[in-house]
Amino acid sequence: MHDFSAAHIKKIVIHYVGNKVNEERLSLSDQHVRTLAIEEEELLLRYFLKPFQSEEYAAFHHHTDLELNETFNYVNELFLTSVNFIEASQKLAKHLYAHSIHPRIKGGEFYVVHFSDLVLDGELVEAVGLFKSEQKNVFMNVLDADERFELQFENGIDIRKLDKGCIIFNTCADDGYKVLTHDQLSKGEEAQYWKEDFLGVQPISTVYTKTKEYMTMCKSFVMEEMPQAFDIDRASQIQMLNRSSGYFTERDQIDSEDFAQSVLEQPEVIETFNAYKDRYKDERNVEIEDHFESSKQAVKNGKKFFKSVLKLDKNFHIYVHGNPDNIEQGYDAERRLKFYKVYYKEEK
Repeated sequence: MHDFSAAHIKKIVIHYVGNKVNEERLSLSDQHVRTLAIEEEELLLRYFLKPFQSEEYAAFHHHTDLELNETFNYVNELFLTSVNFIEASQKLAKHLYAHSIHPRIKGGEFYVVHFSDLVLDGELVEAVGLFKSEQKNVFMNVLDADERFELQFENGIDIRKLDKGCIIFNTCADDGYKVLTHDQLSKGEEAQYWKEDFLGVQPISTVYTKTKEYMTMCKSFVMEEMPQAFDIDRASQIQMLNRSSGYFTERDQIDSEDFAQSVLEQPEVIETFNAYKDRYKDERNVEIEDHFESSKQAVKNGKKFFKSVLKLDKNFHIYVHGNPDNIEQGYDAERRLKFYKVYYKEEK
């Protein structure tokens, strides 16, 4: 778990990294950004650190030898006070430029930031942040001069939205450090270059990732496997999701046998679930443990995906929280339309 509330910025170097294949420029700075005012530092801390709420940690890796990961080596230099911070940041910018070869990758400012007073697992640590801003927006200023108002339009960076970034905590260096990553553009070939090509990181198995993966597997079972194996309507699926969500919310420990008995109940459903869990692990090459501590943060973040909503065409949404026996599905042959009949005691 991490906490950025007491963080400070020690130094910043900014470079410009264009698209190499489109023959855009690479501009390297040879100096640090000036000393920031308190308000400026607060704005930049929010811009750089706010996207990193998740506890999905990663680490630098290489399929042959960690020492062959270039970003890992340059980060080592950044953490060594005897090495020039600017020189190491320039190496990182050149490395990023070398991987900016997809035609849809946008050029942008590349920030290398040294942070202090970050908290990780209860300990104060330093960290290095690597960030890139690619999207530009038009901002309007209204100028008051000589009792008349003028409009001024400027093209700039929206500091409420960070495009790409990573936080590298100065801990666990022998294992590739502990890293948080962010990429606003999460799909497509052009999105792979940041995490895979430039950083070269892979997820670390934590309580957070175990909980998230287990919840994802359970939702997949209810929404994809159960309709194929059993005669189950959408309302019953949603009720099963509600019970699953309730289980994760109430438990400090996740146990597969306890989940099956508490949520699935019926022996034939439990048997199908266990078989699906084994197939899920093999097909997706993930580890699903049968007993582990639950991450409250993962449960909180994941509950929004356990939606209890019946979406009927574009006209109606039915929120299902109670007994599915109070919802009856049918078909009106005269209108040639499906319908739901809802039973209730009182209107509120």
